[in-house]
Amino acid sequence: MKLLEITDHKEFIIEIAKRIIPVRSISPASGGKGESDRADLIVDILKELGYENPVRFDVEDSSGFKRSSVIQKVGNYSKTLWLVSHIDTVPDGDPNLWSRPPFETTVEGNRIYGRGTSDDGQAIFLSLLLLKELNPSKLKMNIGLAFVADEEVGSRYGIQYLLEKNLFKKDDLIIVPDAGSMDGMELEIAEKSILWVKFTVKGKQYHASMPNNAISAARDGMEFMLELDKKLHSKYTDKDDTFNYPYSTFEPTKHEKNVDNVNTIPGKEVFYLDCRILPHYDIDNVIDEISMQISEFERTHKTKISMEFIQKEQAPIPTSKDSEVVVELIKALSQRGGEPRTVGIGGGTCAAFFRRLGYDAVVWSTTVPDVAHQVDEYVIIDQILQDNETIQKIIYNSEATTSQESA
Repeated sequence: MKLLEITDHKEFIIEIAKRIIPVRSISPASGGKGESDRADLIVDILKELGYENPVRFDVEDSSGFKRSSVIQKVGNYSKTLWLVSHIDTVPDGDPNLWSRPPFETTVEGNRIYGRGTSDDGQAIFLSLLLLKELNPSKLKMNIGLAFVADEEVGSRYGIQYLLEKNLFKKDDLIIVPDAGSMDGMELEIAEKSILWVKFTVKGKQYHASMPNNAISAARDGMEFMLELDKKLHSKYTDKDDTFNYPYSTFEPTKHEKNVDNVNTIPGKEVFYLDCRILPHYDIDNVIDEISMQISEFERTHKTKISMEFIQKEQAPIPTSKDSEVVVELIKALSQRGGEPRTVGIGGGTCAAFFRRLGYDAVVWSTTVPDVAHQVDEYVIIDQILQDNETIQKIIYNSEATTSQESA
């Protein structure tokens, strides 16, 4: 089906989803091949929509994989409204836990199911719908669409790379549709610091029937993590109601494989801690506390513990509530009849990298919270249509908006 021939917005979104969701774009760090294939598809879709000159950025990562981002900009004004969506996804996990195929597009009523439909397919679908019906002659500012790589694992090869290319201006309006609320009234202007720590516990492997000859990395690893968990939660107790979970979090997550058989005591354990820290805490102080706990544990145990940082991002200064992007978005959202509100979130997004460089950025969308990274991930089509109307109110002259609404 030719995209330009589709007149119904819902049908267009479904058709786009059917093309994009089956193209896996998982980071090599999570066992995938990166975003190159999906970037190929997005370039093809842009050209089908009549945009002949999308700009593609490819960078080779440390594993030798090509990490790809795509930029499409329309207009010749001094200021641009950017929508920044990421085209990578997390893995599906255990596919047996899904009630629908994770890498197929399943449409049920007003919902589209599949891995990446919400995170961040919703933003991709919105961006492409905006382009399909864009009227460049009615714009009051440029519209820029950034389809970026590597957001799920740190953004080094995605938005961080693009920011080095000076594509964005300090007075641009930057919206990252990568989180939000059911009513679309939440504007995220602050994020927590992120610290991902990989711990390696080394002991001595031996037969499980002779524990006196072993140094159990498994037992000591569990004991250390529980002690560290208690210490961090008891020390970093401040509350900030700006955030939808108002405390710092310290969560044990991934655990790597140790031994293959039941009757061997592991001599090595590798596990991870995901920390989301309120921005007023210095992340280096948290690291110092972890180092102290390692030293204290090693004094009373024979195992040795090392750590390395998978991600380490101190939260930047929040976006001002008086910034143009916040004011314009609140003005547009107020026409829905709700009451917009500014909040903070614990998840990391591309907005943090803009803020760190002094750009005003807002994370916003009308979306279902808590389906990202879950089994049976889905997006609601009508929410994309709502956001399409809201963005149009910002980018078009008021006369053009009124004309389109009455059409």
